[in-house]
Amino acid sequence: MKRLITIVLLCGIGWGLQAQTDTIRIPVEDPQKAERLYNEGTVLYDNGQLTQALNKFNEAINIKPDFAKAYYNRGIVKADLKDKTGAMSDFDKAIELGPTANAYFQRGKMKYDDNLPDEARADLNKAIELDAMHVQSYYYLGSLKYDEKDYEGAIEIYKKALIDKESYTYAYAYNDMGSCYKMMENYDEAIRCYKEATKANPKLAFAYNNTGSVYRKLEKYDDAIYEYSKAIDADPDYYVAYNNRGLAKMDKGDYEGAIADFTKAIEKNAEYAYAYNNRGSARYKAEQYAAAIEDFDKAITLNGSYSTACLNRGNAKEMNRDINGACEDWKKARDGGIKNAEFYIKQMCKQ
Repeated sequence: MKRLITIVLLCGIGWGLQAQTDTIRIPVEDPQKAERLYNEGTVLYDNGQLTQALNKFNEAINIKPDFAKAYYNRGIVKADLKDKTGAMSDFDKAIELGPTANAYFQRGKMKYDDNLPDEARADLNKAIELDAMHVQSYYYLGSLKYDEKDYEGAIEIYKKALIDKESYTYAYAYNDMGSCYKMMENYDEAIRCYKEATKANPKLAFAYNNTGSVYRKLEKYDDAIYEYSKAIDADPDYYVAYNNRGLAKMDKGDYEGAIADFTKAIEKNAEYAYAYNNRGSARYKAEQYAAAIEDFDKAITLNGSYSTACLNRGNAKEMNRDINGACEDWKKARDGGIKNAEFYIKQMCKQ
């Protein structure tokens, strides 16, 4: 989930200074120096120069220790630099000096990411108290409900995140509403929401992928393949969509097409154990048993507790006339919680 970053440039300040007439004139520091440094920091941030931006905000705060906006912006930079402790401290200080909806939201978002739901909810609600139109806070409050499996409650809050069509949360809220409806098995509404998400943001690859997954669940494989292809068009490196399109092709009996997609997923992410298991399954279906075993081997190497891959490798070894090896794998699968492994053991293995 993306975080909205709002950095507001300060306007110039008119000071209306009056010269003294009865004393020696003493040179003074630029009264706007802190604000100038602040503005330079925002420009550097916008240009992706995070360390340089951080230095400017440090300087601004050294000159003006009660500069709430500088603490807020420095917190944003620190968060991007993965300094979570420093970012949290700066958001705390910004709230202490000048509470804003954005500062509460950023702190609440960090608490959400740290799996502190109650503290996150308190900050997000505070943000909404200060700004009833703060759609990012509504979005994360909806996500808290989703995490609690209160899907109806999540939908009602996500709807509030739809009041601003220009915010990134507009498309995200529709996507996550779709996931709520999917969990509630209301597949028509799920598809509608996912399509609203991609209409709002045609580059939202995972929303196309989610639409495809609903179609696949409904056994509408051609529709699923179309949506997975749209996901790949939106993000050619989206290996999950290649994997899922491969599953839909395998469901249709297009094993070679499935193998090609699983191979593409592996090219995009060589550590993706699921794609190796799935390619092994497609090769098994295509009666390529030796090649299937190699894929299951790789999946298990990447994930030593991958019990489904152990079951599948056992089946491939049985077809390759290695009963002893098959029984070893089925027993590993059973011990890993795969219940139907017991059937193969009873039928084929010596007890």
